[in-house]
Amino acid sequence: MAIATACTEHPENAMKLTSEPPIYPDYKGVTIPAGIAPMNFNIDGAEIVDVSVKGSIVGEMHANGEWADFDIEEWHNITEQNKGGDLVFRVSAKNDGKWVEYADFKMHVSNDPLDDYGLTYRKLAPGYEVFSDIGNYQRDIHTFDEEAILASTAVPGQCMSCHTANRTNPRQLTVHLRGKHAATLVQIDGKRTWLTTKTDSTICNCMYPYWHPSGNYCAYSLNKVHQSFYVGNKRFIEVFDDASDATILDVRTNELILSPLLQTKDCETYPTFSADGKTIYYCTSKAHRVPAECEKMRYDLCTIDFDAESGRVGNTVDTILKVSDKGHSITFPRPSYDGKYLMYCLSDFGYFPIDHKESDLWLMDLRSGETRAIDEVNSEDTESFHNWSSNSHWFVFSSRREDGQYSLLYIANIDSEGNIGKPFVMPQRNPREYYRASLHSYNVPDFTLTKVELDARAAYEEVFSDERIQVGIKKQ
Repeated sequence: MAIATACTEHPENAMKLTSEPPIYPDYKGVTIPAGIAPMNFNIDGAEIVDVSVKGSIVGEMHANGEWADFDIEEWHNITEQNKGGDLVFRVSAKNDGKWVEYADFKMHVSNDPLDDYGLTYRKLAPGYEVFSDIGNYQRDIHTFDEEAILASTAVPGQCMSCHTANRTNPRQLTVHLRGKHAATLVQIDGKRTWLTTKTDSTICNCMYPYWHPSGNYCAYSLNKVHQSFYVGNKRFIEVFDDASDATILDVRTNELILSPLLQTKDCETYPTFSADGKTIYYCTSKAHRVPAECEKMRYDLCTIDFDAESGRVGNTVDTILKVSDKGHSITFPRPSYDGKYLMYCLSDFGYFPIDHKESDLWLMDLRSGETRAIDEVNSEDTESFHNWSSNSHWFVFSSRREDGQYSLLYIANIDSEGNIGKPFVMPQRNPREYYRASLHSYNVPDFTLTKVELDARAAYEEVFSDERIQVGIKKQ
């Protein structure tokens, strides 16, 4: 709890207000899991904040200080005791020497557990041309502990591209490093293999990975990525593909499986596997001259079969969501691990939704085929880069709703009936101080079932040794 001389003061002769407290972050009405890190909050301008929390089932706790800084053990206890119920917050604040008491507000504690260790994400400072301050990090979501998995300080001059664990389990992990010493890392049970994935049969190195549930394969897209800046105030920047294909790496043999249906004159990107591993979802667009015609690049959602036993891609492509003719673009498909849903980004055009203010999250029910905008979590700014928890009852996504510039991480619940709760930004010990002083954006977040173990010192030596295994090719 926050410690200061004045923090022993408690409300006296408080003026009662009918309005709820103006807390930061906005945690009023959110749905949280039991055991999450304390949902601490600030009130701008308040000299002292006094908060009483009562469980609708049982229990109560109290915080008093410069901000609402709850004891972790007490917080965990009261959330565990009130699963399926509510926490009721009574907040008083001292401003200009006078106390006011606000109307109560609630947080709902879901019955759905979130037992995963935490989140992984890429955290980066502003910049577009150099890899100065960037890294992959992990955060224990039950406390406030954060640490680097692999950062630019460990491998200077390299950019950490998208990192992916197998269905949140980091015993199988892959990440691509861009830069002078480019390589694709595949780590399985602690054993690191550094691959060169550019071949005479492929257009570039592998990126944007997604594991097959068997752990024997990992799908990647091959993207020749460029960026351009807009003139005027229409948009700021656009990231686009000169060309892109999709491929699958057999991690047992270090061979890329190439299918002519995933290497066409069109652009194929963001391949992912279905929950049962029998289907590949991916996004495809007709090729256009870029950057001049980048606003004509619109991606539809397609599927193709995959046989894990033989490692063969199917012979027929099905377009399951066609939106390009309606002036939209689908990107970043993510099936839930329970096989019920597929979440994706919908924007006006392009394949990089994080730079599109209009980008929203949509949800497709894989049982009925119905799809809808997730109005419960979408804002007036960018939503993108979403992933599921191991039990598929929670999802994380990045959003620029805070200020339109920086992407922060939000978590939301989806219950067994498909009801989605109000999302909450990742808790911090002192949220106002942390978020308003930070110059970092967060992207490509994912849940991690257990803590990620990666030897950064050994990785440094291996990256700069330039010792790589050249992948082989298996054509169909």
